[in-house]
Amino acid sequence: MRVFQDRFEEFPIGALPFDYSAVGEYHCLDLPGLPGGWVEATNHTSWGRLGNWQVAEDGGRRVMQQSRLREHGLPMLSAGDFRWRDVVVEAELRVLSRKTDAGVLIRYANNRTHYLLRIAGDGAVRLIRRQHEDVEVLARRSWEPEFERYHLVRLEADGARLRASVDGRIVVEAEDSALAAGRIGLVATGPARFARAEVEVEEAEAKRLSAVARAEAADLEETRKEYPRPKLWRQIETPDFGTGRHIRFGDLNGDGRPEIVLGQYTEMLNGGDFPFLSCLTAIDLEGKILWQWGEPSRARGIIPCDLAFQIHDIDGDGKQEVVCCRNFEICVLDGATGAMKYSAPTPEPGPMATWLPEDDLFRIPGDSICFADLRGIGRRSDLLVKDRYSNVSAYSDDLKPLWRFHGNTGHFPAPADLDGDGRDEVMIGYTLVDDDGTPLWRIDVEDHQDAIAIAPIDADAEEPRIALACGEGGAVVCDIRGQILWRDKTGHVQRLTAARVRDDVPGLQIVTKTFWGNPDIICLYDAGGRMLESVEVSGSGAVLSPVNWRGDAPELLLASGSMSLGGLLDGKLRPVVTFPDDGHPTLCAEALDLTGDARDEIVLWDLDRMWIYTQEDEAQEGERVYRPRRQPHYNMSDYRAEISVPTWEDQQR
Repeated sequence: MRVFQDRFEEFPIGALPFDYSAVGEYHCLDLPGLPGGWVEATNHTSWGRLGNWQVAEDGGRRVMQQSRLREHGLPMLSAGDFRWRDVVVEAELRVLSRKTDAGVLIRYANNRTHYLLRIAGDGAVRLIRRQHEDVEVLARRSWEPEFERYHLVRLEADGARLRASVDGRIVVEAEDSALAAGRIGLVATGPARFARAEVEVEEAEAKRLSAVARAEAADLEETRKEYPRPKLWRQIETPDFGTGRHIRFGDLNGDGRPEIVLGQYTEMLNGGDFPFLSCLTAIDLEGKILWQWGEPSRARGIIPCDLAFQIHDIDGDGKQEVVCCRNFEICVLDGATGAMKYSAPTPEPGPMATWLPEDDLFRIPGDSICFADLRGIGRRSDLLVKDRYSNVSAYSDDLKPLWRFHGNTGHFPAPADLDGDGRDEVMIGYTLVDDDGTPLWRIDVEDHQDAIAIAPIDADAEEPRIALACGEGGAVVCDIRGQILWRDKTGHVQRLTAARVRDDVPGLQIVTKTFWGNPDIICLYDAGGRMLESVEVSGSGAVLSPVNWRGDAPELLLASGSMSLGGLLDGKLRPVVTFPDDGHPTLCAEALDLTGDARDEIVLWDLDRMWIYTQEDEAQEGERVYRPRRQPHYNMSDYRAEISVPTWEDQQR
C-alpha cells in the first residue's frame, strides 16, 4: 500500500528556498514550505549562499538535484511521518560524480539518527546506522554505478531486518533493531539526481499508523484544553526603527511598567562579527516613542550576533539607565530621556584567541555587556565588556578598568557568587574567573560556548550546577569546581534552557537545541543527563524560553511564533499552545510578564511591527502566586541560557 509518492511535479524549476546564514540561530525565517512536505534537514557554516538542492528537467520529467560538492556536512532532504516503522522506500537515483556519495534514508528520527543506504560514485554500497556520534557500517558491498542512467534503489525495513536492492538485485542486508521508526530522506554529498521517491507499507502497518495518529491527535487535543488560548493584547508599529532580536525590557521612566528599547546597528569589517549600535529607540507598551538616540534605518535591523546595550540601574540611584557601546565608547544614558550621563572609551583590542581579526580596529566596537557584582557592593553594577571571541574587560560602575580576561570567551558570560563571599565569580567561555579576574579552573571542551546556565538543576545537590551549550562540544553539565558530571553530543548545541517543564522527574530539566550542521534537534534531559524526549522541529529561530502560561509549574517552552512550526511546547515537546492565524509577525519571539499578573506574555515581532499576546482568561486568585525566578532583564543576550526556578510568593493583602 503506497502512503507517499513524489515525482517532484509540484516543484517549480530552480533552486529550493534556503538560508545557511547565522541569522537562523535566533530568528524564525519561516521559509515557504516545500511541496510534498519535504524539509531541507541540514546546513553548514561552509555552505555560504549557494543552495544545495534544485529542481531540474531530465528526459521530460522533473528531478530533484543536489548540485554542490560538499566537503563538510551531508546535504539532506527528509519527508514523511516520524511514526513510519515497517516500510519500503524506493527512489530512482542517478549518480553524477565519481567523487561523491548519494542515497536514501529510512527510519529517520532526526538528521543525526537514521539508517542510510549510501552509494559511492567510486564503487561501493554501504548500509549505515547513525545514532548521533555512533556511526556503524552494518553491511558493505562493491558496486559500480552507471552514470548515464537512473538506478532503481529500494530500501526495506521490516522489524529488525534491513535489506537494500538496486535494479531488483539485493546488494546489502543486515539485522539491526536500534531504530524503530521515522521518516525517509534523500542525501548526496555531490551532484546527483532523484527522479522520484515512494513509500509503501503493508495494510496492517497502514492501519496501525492510522490508529496511532488518531490517538496522538486526540490526546494532544485534550491536553490543549488545559491551557488558555492566546489573546492579542497589543499591536505596535515600528517603522524605520524596527529590529531583529535586539530589544531590551525595563522600567525606564519609573512608572512601574516595563518599557522597550530597540537597537539597530552599523556594520564594521566583515559585518556579522563587528557591528556597533547606530540607533536606540525607547518606546512604551502603547508604542509611543519616548526618545531616540541616533538615526533609524530599516536596513539596519537584523544581524546574527549580539549588540552591546542593556537597561540597568548602574549607579544605584533607583532609576534605570541604558548602558551601551556606541562609536567606540561605553555610554551611560538616562533611561527616561536618553540623555548622556557619562562615558568612557571602549577597550583597546587584546590578543586574538580565534581566527577573527579582532585587533584590526584601534578600539573594540563592543560585542556585549554583562553586569556582575565584582567588588562586593551588594548590587550588580560592575560591567563586563566583551569583544567577539577573545577578551573580556571588567569595569566599575563609574567605568574605571578593573581587569581583563583573555581566552576562549564564548558568547556571553554568566556571573554567580559560587563561594559565598559576596562577590560574583564569572563563567567566561569554559573558564571560571574569580571576582578579581584570576582564572580558577577551565574545562576541556572543543569549540566555543554558546550559552551558560548556573542554576539549582539537581534537587539532590546542595550546590548549583553549571550547564553549557558548547556548540560542537555538545551539552555539558559540571559542578562548581569544574568536574564534568555529564555530557551529550547531539550536534552543534546552540541553545540551552534550565527549567521545570516536567513534574514526573525531580529538579530542573535541561533543554537544548542544535543549529549548525544538523539543526533543529531539541533534546530534553533530567538533571542527571538522561534523555527524556527528543524531537526534530524543522524551522529556525526556536528560542526555548520558559513560559509561565498557566500560572503554575510545570512551565512551557516558547519555540517560535510560526503557526506551523512554533507555539508553546510541553514537557513531551508537543505544541500544546499554538498562535492564531491572524497575520502576526514571526521573525522574533520572547516571553516575559508585561501585565503584572506573574504569568508571561508572548512578544512576537519583525522589522515593522510588534504583537503581544496574553491569556484569554484572568489569572487565578489565591493565597500564593507562582512567580518563577528568571535571568535578570539587565543581562539579556541572544546567547544567554534561559533559567526558570519554580518559586511561589504569598499574595499581598
